[in-house]
Amino acid sequence: MNGRFICFILISYLLIACDAEEKKPLVDVGGQPQAIFNIRVENKPGGAKIYYSLPDDPSMLYVMAEYRTTDKGDVQRVKSSVFKNFIELEGFGREQTYQIKLYGVNRAEHKSTPVDVTIHPERPYVHSLYDSLKVSAAFGGVAINLKNIDEVDNVVHISYKDSIGEWVDYDRYYSNSKEVYYAVRGFEAKPTQFAFWITDKWQNSSDTLFAELTPLYEEELDKSLWKDAALLDDFNDPLYGPLSQLWTPGSRTYFFQNKNNIEASGMPTWITIDLGKNYFIGRMKLNQVSHSNTWRYGSCSPRLFQIYGSNSPSTDWNKWDLLGDFESIKPSELPVGQLSDADLKRNAEGEDFSFQSSDQSYRYVRFKALETWGNVQYMCALELTLWGQVDE
Repeated sequence: MNGRFICFILISYLLIACDAEEKKPLVDVGGQPQAIFNIRVENKPGGAKIYYSLPDDPSMLYVMAEYRTTDKGDVQRVKSSVFKNFIELEGFGREQTYQIKLYGVNRAEHKSTPVDVTIHPERPYVHSLYDSLKVSAAFGGVAINLKNIDEVDNVVHISYKDSIGEWVDYDRYYSNSKEVYYAVRGFEAKPTQFAFWITDKWQNSSDTLFAELTPLYEEELDKSLWKDAALLDDFNDPLYGPLSQLWTPGSRTYFFQNKNNIEASGMPTWITIDLGKNYFIGRMKLNQVSHSNTWRYGSCSPRLFQIYGSNSPSTDWNKWDLLGDFESIKPSELPVGQLSDADLKRNAEGEDFSFQSSDQSYRYVRFKALETWGNVQYMCALELTLWGQVDE
């Protein structure tokens, strides 16, 4: 009993001694390191790249910059490894002068005397993107055009003024594409006040573009008028039901090109539809075959495709106008064969695609698949739907 008591006392003493021990850096490298030197600034849109030389000090761990992007904002800190001779600063929302403090920091987390550096970022991307922003009326809503040459991340915000004069946030569109065409739907064909602006990932904001626009009236094209145009070079040979199943509603009324037709198989591949009337075409929905995961973002489901229009259907592609290049996007970006809940939701809803506004109407359309999700040499789809306005 006494032995156990003595062991308890010893262990308690050791624990207390450990707690009382002064916390010290893991590496004892002395005091304050020398400051960095030989500073050179390269200003960039919304930021700067600062080059420097490091002192001959093997204990130096990294270089740290401290700065504010606004007068009353929090202090930002950015670090750069000693294996680099520069540090990059981003997120400045204005084209003006900013003061930066640069420190060398050693392995003991001791900071050098700060070096004061002045930068003057060039005009931030969010403002140059705004300069390229163009808006117009579209079928059932409004369309946005944007040029983003440097492919920077951005968000376009859309608001509208409701019936009691209140502004309502309606939609946000995230993109880093070079060319952006995006349409928002769900509006009546009456004059409406809209507001558009752009933000970046640092929440810098552009000016706001206000516009009164009247969305164009749209309706779903009457599929009872559609038929297979059956041009000589079409691959409309079905594995199961005829091409008309492509526009017949239902979970099992799908169209598969005949994969056993070796002569006709190959990419690109296409089919032609007679719409029965001339239409100004505004948008489209494509539903993938979905009664099994095999075809959800896989197998013969189109991934890259084009839509063409014509009023003089021919096997001569010069008689056709390209209406749009499209890509099926899998929300999760998981490899083929793996599906997230977001993928399944999007697949069930179908994918929406918009056409740029045009004063040309068409009676015939061609669906041209360039690549399928499974890289097979034939395509399949559950249903194709188009919206627009009949050309009376």
